[in-house]
Amino acid sequence: MVSKLRFSLFYDKKKGIYTTIPHEDIDIFKLIKIYKSAYIESTTELIRKADEQTKKELKKQLPFITPYGTFQNNRVNINLNHFNNRLICLDIDGLKESEVILVKTILIAQQSTLLCAVSPRGKGIKAFILISDTISLENCYNQLKLNRDHIAQSIGLENYVSKIDLAQFRPTQPWFISFDENLYFNEKCITLSIKLIDYSENRKERLYFRDEVESENHRDTLGIKPYTDSEINPLFMTPIKYRISVYFNNAVNGLIKFFAVCPDGKRHTNIIKVQLIASWIHYAPELEDTLKNVLLDACCKMYGTYEEAKRNNVPKSFEIAWSKAPKLWNETIEQILHDIKYKKTN
Repeated sequence: MVSKLRFSLFYDKKKGIYTTIPHEDIDIFKLIKIYKSAYIESTTELIRKADEQTKKELKKQLPFITPYGTFQNNRVNINLNHFNNRLICLDIDGLKESEVILVKTILIAQQSTLLCAVSPRGKGIKAFILISDTISLENCYNQLKLNRDHIAQSIGLENYVSKIDLAQFRPTQPWFISFDENLYFNEKCITLSIKLIDYSENRKERLYFRDEVESENHRDTLGIKPYTDSEINPLFMTPIKYRISVYFNNAVNGLIKFFAVCPDGKRHTNIIKVQLIASWIHYAPELEDTLKNVLLDACCKMYGTYEEAKRNNVPKSFEIAWSKAPKLWNETIEQILHDIKYKKTN
């Protein structure tokens, strides 16, 4: 599998990241040689010693690849000539110096890590992970975005989910090559056994189907749960509270999945959908803090990092939407209340 990986190499000192015409196609072994070249070493050293403005200019001197495959003429066109459909490319950015070392250590310990290197500015880690499942070319970005948390948990990076740059999931996204004296490359790596959740186009516009929300037997396929086991364990709750909690669990998970695949241009306008949950919270006020935290986290993750979410006023918009939600009657919860009361009287 490793020998079949192909990448388009781009290099133009004047255009830098805006270079769209490939210089040549290369394999993984040629890529490693470039990583270790004297030119990459000297240029990277200059970048890391420079001020922020100079760094941006110097970065143009670095070559980059499209890690998901090769483009015949122009990388603006998503139709890849060759697609690396079992390769996940991770860019963990915005790390402290100690975190760079820790994240790299975690990734090197994974048998599925093919390549791991420090990023050009020295504040992040770039890594190739080989997987057993296949990625959809048509929905590459949305599928990997949807599975980001799942991927992170599978390779021990659950504490760094917010640092994973979603942009690197795009087939056209540049992957700059920079020097790392401790570059990690494992030609004999073993594929990560993982089942990716499929992304379907109709996920983008729907909140969730009614039967998904109302079925108490529904279980979230992403494994995202807003409550701990003890909080929804019937041994710790009355029958009414337990059933209502399960209902909220299903509803919130449906909303989390919606946020996970929300298109970039519609992220902020869709924050208002949290009002649906807030409007029912009068049935279970003891769950309000937990639900708010989970949904705010999901809204922030739409923007890739919490820092980016804050810059886009996500916490403020979320709080406004939640606080202004009207108090609504919920037919399913009312039925739960009725069923329990009926059993008690009969």
